[in-house]
Amino acid sequence: MSAHQGLLPNPYGHFRADDKSFVVTDLHTPRPWINVLSNDRYGVVVSQAGGGFSWFENCQLFRISRWEQDLVQDAMGRFVYVQDLNVPDELWSTTFQPTRKNANFDQVIHGLGFTQFEREFLDLRVTQTMFVPMNSNAEVWTIEVQNLSDRPRKLRLASYQELHLGGIGDWHREFHRLFTESKVVEDCLVAWKHPNLPEGHRGELETPIRVGLSWLGGDSVSWLTDKGEWLGRLGSLDRPAGLTRPVAKSETPRWDDPVAVGIVDLTLQPGETRHLVHVIGADRSEEALLGELASWTTRDTSAELASTQEYWKERCSKKPYPTNDPATDLAVNAWFPYQAIAGRIFAKCAYYQQGGAYGYRDQLQDSLMYLDSDPESCLLQIRRHAEAMYEDGGVRHWWHPNSDIFVQSRHSDTCLWLAFGTLEYLDATSDLSVLHLVTSYLPGGVVPTGFTSSPRLPLPPVEEGKGTLLDHCLRGVERVLALRSDRGLPLMLAGDWNDGLSHVGLDGKGESVWVAMFLFHILTRLAPVLDKLGMTTEALRYRDEAAALQFAVNEYAWDGEWYLAGTRDDGGTLGSSQDREGSIFLNPQTWAVITGIAPKERAERAMQSVREKLVVPYGALLLAPAFKSVDPYVGYISRYAPALRENGGVYSHASTWAVQAFAMMGDQETAHAIFQGMLPSLRSAENADLYAAEPYVMPGNADGPDSPYEGRAGWSWYTGSAAWMVRIARKWLVESEVQH
Repeated sequence: MSAHQGLLPNPYGHFRADDKSFVVTDLHTPRPWINVLSNDRYGVVVSQAGGGFSWFENCQLFRISRWEQDLVQDAMGRFVYVQDLNVPDELWSTTFQPTRKNANFDQVIHGLGFTQFEREFLDLRVTQTMFVPMNSNAEVWTIEVQNLSDRPRKLRLASYQELHLGGIGDWHREFHRLFTESKVVEDCLVAWKHPNLPEGHRGELETPIRVGLSWLGGDSVSWLTDKGEWLGRLGSLDRPAGLTRPVAKSETPRWDDPVAVGIVDLTLQPGETRHLVHVIGADRSEEALLGELASWTTRDTSAELASTQEYWKERCSKKPYPTNDPATDLAVNAWFPYQAIAGRIFAKCAYYQQGGAYGYRDQLQDSLMYLDSDPESCLLQIRRHAEAMYEDGGVRHWWHPNSDIFVQSRHSDTCLWLAFGTLEYLDATSDLSVLHLVTSYLPGGVVPTGFTSSPRLPLPPVEEGKGTLLDHCLRGVERVLALRSDRGLPLMLAGDWNDGLSHVGLDGKGESVWVAMFLFHILTRLAPVLDKLGMTTEALRYRDEAAALQFAVNEYAWDGEWYLAGTRDDGGTLGSSQDREGSIFLNPQTWAVITGIAPKERAERAMQSVREKLVVPYGALLLAPAFKSVDPYVGYISRYAPALRENGGVYSHASTWAVQAFAMMGDQETAHAIFQGMLPSLRSAENADLYAAEPYVMPGNADGPDSPYEGRAGWSWYTGSAAWMVRIARKWLVESEVQH
């Protein structure tokens, strides 16, 4: 039980002051409140009810346990049943799911690197702690069972999960289960799926990933692998037949619907406490897997848990942001860095989205948070993204590492982010030598939307498929310079930073004002770097191009009180006061300030328009008014319900840039108001049922004014806003201004 001081309470729990964990005291939260546990190879998503899943290396391409996203039921997960053999009909579980009973005492602690479930039922105190050690391809569950009664107890515990053993696309279970096999080796269950090789690969061998499960600390352990035998005909997870009647201990998954059930018996004397360990691991080698499972017979789980917690504590607060505000401290010095590293960079996964892939903009921006404390990790991510660039400066929009699964980007901005990230790295380290690091190119190129061939770049041809980091950055810049309208503004193509503007420039005519600003920003920062490298001719050209962009933006994109977002293929405007829907967009106004492209008077007027039309108590809206009808020359955001995500809601990522822009203008009051209005702990403390999402991590968005649930959070964990909130707080917010 927790005796820790509670901070920032809401009806469902509170934060602990000592380790900044969040304690869930009412498990019936408005949505699943989850934790992400990962070490960059193995990962777990787990909710306060016990729902979730595990994966090895990639949460899409190799999911260990079967799972379906359901924000209401949250009924699929990996569970441990608890049964007193003297009262066998009284079935419980170490988590609320799957038996769905409220215990005499229920508490869940989500912390940095661990989640703990504490329950009391049947005169037992049961504590289950889950963590992913930093040096293992495994998750470890420690389960402590204490007999609170004055009589001996004969107990049976049973772990349960449906085996998936493959990609998220393996939806046809009756087909894919045919490839699954398992065996028991030294009291461990080992399972794998034989590869279903594509056409043309006859005779090739591919080593399937092995998954292993073990139980330690019980009197005996046995394994059952048939779902039908375990649940019974028309059976259910809350009352599996395998715990209410005798069943055959099956080990025949190739002929069944495969599950992994580990049954452990133990006897407890009055007052006795027993410690058990359940390990789930994976590896490409059965020998390595069995070695991992065997190692836990001698490893000190308490020490391993403490080491994992210390790793995350040190990683998330290596260079703490000085603050006396509890909400800001919890966010910037603990949970937001954890969210960015564990959730976005390591796991690339959460409850709302299971990505598994690197996004060209995504993890590159996330990694910039490292610059204050671990620039080498940032450089590693920069180099990964450089390798996802084609010879013509185009890039992959997203890609799964170590696979051939990817999508080429036909957006107008993606190829610029490598230069942006590199410039940020140079600002933090002044290490120009990194520009000479040699990195491979992807062969070929990306044909832009609305064109028949890639643009010709004024750069020398690629030699031997490689180039320096500087060469990569320049090719991305030159690609955008080559794709401009007659007015000198970059083409929108299949969207700029806002993916939802997917139909604005499909014909190669629509323009993006924000990309013009972004490119201007990069050119003006890149020119002095080129000067230092002796590339004065190139530096002069970039200054000239920046001046041309500045002229075009202020000549063609000023709407009188704010900047346009762009123009459409049909010649219409986007983000003009004359537009009935989407008349003002946030990004062109904030980046007019961030980049310095706007004259002082226009910058101030544009941000005043942001105050008047876009700032709400819970952030800054991405655009207003919301689109209420489908527009074939806008994109898929006009197909969203009004006020959801990009369509007139607070898109957290862009709202962080509003904080920066107001701070840069010297308006710390508005900057802090937006920042504080976005903090999940404060939003949840104010109205947890409306806010719905977790109070400890950033959501990707909040519903805007046109929603019947205005202010409701969505798409939590999987958002780049966490890293940006940390960076902007550290760099732009004056802490003495905080009044809370």
